[in-house]
Amino acid sequence: MTIIEDIAAATISFLKDSYDFNAELNNIQIDQTRKEFSGDYTLVVFPFVKALRMKPEDAGSSIGEYLVLNIDAVESFNVIKGFLNLSLSDAYWTQELVRISADSNWLTASTSKDLVLVEYSSPNTNKPLHLGHLRNNFLGHSVSLIKGFDGNKVVKTQIINDRGIHICKSMFAWKMHGKGETPESSGLKGDKLVGKYYVMFDEHYRAQINKLVKDGMEEEQAKKEAHLMKKVQEMLLNWENGDPETVALWKMMNSWVYEGFNKTYTRMGVEFDKLYYESETYLKGKNIVQDGLSKGLFFKKDNESVWIDLEPDGLDQKLLIRADGTTVYMTQDIGTAVQRYEDYPELKQVVYTVGDEQDYHFKVLFLILEKLGYEWASSCRHLSYGMVDLPSGKMKSREGTVVDADDLMDEVVEAARASSEEKGKLDDMSEAEQKELFEILGVGALKFYLLRVDPRKRMMFDPTESVSLNGDTGPFVQYTYARCKAVLRKAGDYSIGNEVELVEKERQLLRNLLEFRNTVSLAADEMNPATISNYCIEIAKTYNQFYHDNQILKADESLKGFRLALTALTAETIKTAMGLLGIRVPERM
Repeated sequence: MTIIEDIAAATISFLKDSYDFNAELNNIQIDQTRKEFSGDYTLVVFPFVKALRMKPEDAGSSIGEYLVLNIDAVESFNVIKGFLNLSLSDAYWTQELVRISADSNWLTASTSKDLVLVEYSSPNTNKPLHLGHLRNNFLGHSVSLIKGFDGNKVVKTQIINDRGIHICKSMFAWKMHGKGETPESSGLKGDKLVGKYYVMFDEHYRAQINKLVKDGMEEEQAKKEAHLMKKVQEMLLNWENGDPETVALWKMMNSWVYEGFNKTYTRMGVEFDKLYYESETYLKGKNIVQDGLSKGLFFKKDNESVWIDLEPDGLDQKLLIRADGTTVYMTQDIGTAVQRYEDYPELKQVVYTVGDEQDYHFKVLFLILEKLGYEWASSCRHLSYGMVDLPSGKMKSREGTVVDADDLMDEVVEAARASSEEKGKLDDMSEAEQKELFEILGVGALKFYLLRVDPRKRMMFDPTESVSLNGDTGPFVQYTYARCKAVLRKAGDYSIGNEVELVEKERQLLRNLLEFRNTVSLAADEMNPATISNYCIEIAKTYNQFYHDNQILKADESLKGFRLALTALTAETIKTAMGLLGIRVPERM
């Protein structure tokens, strides 16, 4: 049992024996004592005051006296209103450090239990990855790592949106204007080359719309009547009908994109266990919709398009198959969801990491799956996250106003190089070691910046702030790890003494370190890596305050051993926690 469990059990026993009051375990609230008060843990007394018929201060004192007498670790207490602050003995903290340091399982993943599938990235193959994709990938990948550490078997996956109108726009523009251009001949990564033609299509398409509007046509009608839009709709229909020339162009351009994506994913430090392609699942979804149509779940309009009426459920009517027989994203998502549960029948949860602009889409998707009779529909979750804005406004891929993922990673790595060289501590590192360090620091800074914000919050991307390597940042945490390792390299062998008198920062640091597994479980339940990010910052701040105020290598042997063991546990906890964010830590900085 943990000390918190001991305190809770003793409190329940005391209230029953002394006051004949049956306290429920869920009424026992014990938290870390707030920094402005003296104590290690605080028991909230208010839930028992009425039953005990005494003032909160008196109830707290009564419980505190009992705990001091009956739990060896509880050394003293103080009561402030209805809060009983308990101080634990130095001997307890020393024993806890010894116990945790010797526990090989403390910083390793729990035994696998439920199978969970986490989807993230899920790009379109008509453009390169951008800043929004970075937040998506870092978030989904980190959630998969956190859930895995917390004891789940995790399948990391993406659905690659490799077909549809958007893809045909890039294809048509290349066919008209590409003149055989390839990644090799252009010197561009494949995804960037295809993205160039996507932007080019939009420029020509807008010019046609503007001309039609100038000639007197309404804008919405102009968007439909523009020659270019009709041509890409024809190309999509040709693709769905298996036209050899269209399919060959599609395969060639997609292969360029995949090669480019893989280079970006490698640098981002994310990976996938299973890939799904819309081109392989949309027909499954279409067949499921056709089956639902025959059963009366869906209906056809006069133009032969297929819909579902969700107005009785407080939603609206949703298109599933267009009048020309082509499918929409919803149809593909239905097919993909069913395919995943066929591939992994033991799945307990599927997590879709997708921006909050798609909240309604997933509400509709999960409801349709439920109406189709799939019992597992209730286990699907949308990990909704806020969009990333720029100071200049929202990013728009078709207008080319995005922050390219590759360019941004180059920028933060360059910032890490400049900052590190300014500090002048790299003389004994080889050029290859320096390059690796800058990569670890730069990409780590970017990941930490994007993951530290609660995913539910929309965030403003400030380029200047994102590449800062000072303050509550990833490099600050990485530097704390490197500092710990430097201390340990100088120390040599050590052992923890039995009688050590601790300072408050040591106790605070140990309390925080002991919260590691609870913190991971909370982050897993809430699917929120920001919980881990903020935990890392707190650990780093507390250790650095302790480091600046206290001797480690020059302390007496007993205290030195304790502080070195504390330093070692701090380092390994930071390394493990940062690893759950997908961030590496350097041995030297």
